[in-house]
Amino acid sequence: MSAIQTVAITLVYLLPVALIALLLATQSRPHGRWLLTTVLLVLPLFYIGHYLLLQGMQGWPSNMALPQQFQLLAFDISEPDPNTDEPGQILLWTHTGDSEQPRVHRLAYRKGLHRELVAAGQRQAQGRPQTGIRSPPPASDTTAPGTDRQEIIRFKDTANRTLPSKH
Repeated sequence: MSAIQTVAITLVYLLPVALIALLLATQSRPHGRWLLTTVLLVLPLFYIGHYLLLQGMQGWPSNMALPQQFQLLAFDISEPDPNTDEPGQILLWTHTGDSEQPRVHRLAYRKGLHRELVAAGQRQAQGRPQTGIRSPPPASDTTAPGTDRQEIIRFKDTANRTLPSKH
């Protein structure tokens, strides 16, 4: 869990408690009814925020950007289905050096990424671990106006780690 997530979860728990404490402290004042109504309307929003933050921690796919470099553990590709208008998606299970736990990233389906992943999966099946590298689109990209330029994700063999010598 990142530091930002920890602070956000702490605030999600502390703000409702602070609002209730404020309510109790001002209960004898004439505007107490207005404050009570405000608290009762705002408190559910904090719990919805709490629910959404917990989703990101429970292993559900994240829509966050991929790290610049990561180890590819696995992937699942759902191609677009024109019959149901499903846009398709790509799920990537990744691991980075700064986290002990793998992370699942959800990406929009792209044919080029599909091809890259199939090739990386074949190399993984041969026992060659894959490192993913995310880079921005090239500056000379000539996409049509109004369309998003897609970042490029490439996969290469991970260098084998060498064991230290036994002196």
